[in-house]
Amino acid sequence: MTRYFEYQDCDWARLETDWRAWWDGKSDRPIVTIVTHDPGTFPESGDDFLTRFPLEKPAEEIIDYFEQVLQRTHFYGDACPKWWVNFGAGVIAAFLGSDVEYSTGTTWFKPVPVESLADLHPEYDPDNIWWRRAQDITQASIDRWAGKLVVAYTDLGGNMDILASLRGTQNLLFDCIEAPDEVIRLISEITVLWQRYFDELEAMMPPQQHGRAAWAPPWSPTRGYMLQSDFSYMISPDMFERFVLPDLVTCCETLDYPFYHMDGKGQLPHLDMLLSIDKLRGVQWQPGDGQPLADHWLDVLRKIRESGKLCQVFVTLDGALNIARELGGKGFLFDILDQGRTITPQQVDAFYEELDRIGP
Repeated sequence: MTRYFEYQDCDWARLETDWRAWWDGKSDRPIVTIVTHDPGTFPESGDDFLTRFPLEKPAEEIIDYFEQVLQRTHFYGDACPKWWVNFGAGVIAAFLGSDVEYSTGTTWFKPVPVESLADLHPEYDPDNIWWRRAQDITQASIDRWAGKLVVAYTDLGGNMDILASLRGTQNLLFDCIEAPDEVIRLISEITVLWQRYFDELEAMMPPQQHGRAAWAPPWSPTRGYMLQSDFSYMISPDMFERFVLPDLVTCCETLDYPFYHMDGKGQLPHLDMLLSIDKLRGVQWQPGDGQPLADHWLDVLRKIRESGKLCQVFVTLDGALNIARELGGKGFLFDILDQGRTITPQQVDAFYEELDRIGP
C-alpha cells in the first residue's frame, strides 16, 4: 500500500515495465489495480467532480483540496498514482456551448437551443469558459504534481455522446432516422474537434510525467484513451456501422493505446465490429446498472480475449479470481471495485497468493 508521494524511481520503473509487457502481450499475468481511500476522504460532497466548485474559485485552491484527498489515497499492485481532471463524461459538450449542471455524483450537459440539426454548427472557441477552466485546472495540477503522479486527461467523451448532449438524446434518435446525413456531418465535425482538444491537452503534459492515463484504469506509456459511445446502446448494428464505427477507427488511428468502453448489454450486438478495428487495443466490458458483474459474463470475456484484444473489467477480488480460474489471467486488467475502501493489506496479499496458485 503506497501513497503517491512515497513512489520512488524504482516503483515507476516497475510499473512501466509491467504495463508495457501487458500491452505487448508478453506478460502471462493479469494487471491488477486497487485504489483505496481512508474513511472520510470526501467529506464535503462525496465525489470528485470539479463542476461542484464555483467557477471563480482559484484552480490552486481546488488543487489544495485534492492534495488532502491524495494524502488519504492508497495504490496497490499495478495501480499508478494519478489524479483525474473530472468535469464529467463528455465535457466537450460544454466546450461547444452546453450549459453545465452539477448534481451530487454526476454532471449533466444540457442541449443547446436550436430548431433542427441543420442549425447546429460546433466550432472551437479558445475562450469558452469551460475549456479555459479545464486547461487552468490541468495546468495547476501539473504545476503541483509533475513527475510525482500522472495527471489524467479530462473525460472528453464519445463523439456520438457529445452530439446527444448538444442535441438531446431523444431528438438525436429521431435524427438518425430522419436526417442521417446531418448526423454524419456533425459526427465528423465533432471528431475533428475531439482530436484538437485531445492534442492540446496532450501538449500540456510535462516531459517528466510517467506515462498517460484518463478516467479509466489503463495506464499507457504514451497517447492512450478510453473511447466510448454510450449512445450506441440504443441503436442497431447498421446504425452503429454507419454513425459510430468510422469515427472510432479515426480516433484509434490517432492514438497509441486506444481502448473502448463497452457499457451495457445493449452494446453486445456491436462487439464483432469493435473487435474488427485493427488499431483498437482492448475492450472494457461494463455490464451496466442492475446487471451481474463482469465475472458472470465469461462468454463475452472469452470472445474479447480470443479475438486477440486485451480486456479490462471492474470486479471484486473473488470475481477476479473466478475469471482467472475459468479463462486464465493473461490479457486481463482487473480493477477492484470500491469495496477497496475497506480492503486491508492482508486481503491484498492473500489475493495475490491465490492468483499465483492459479497461474497463467
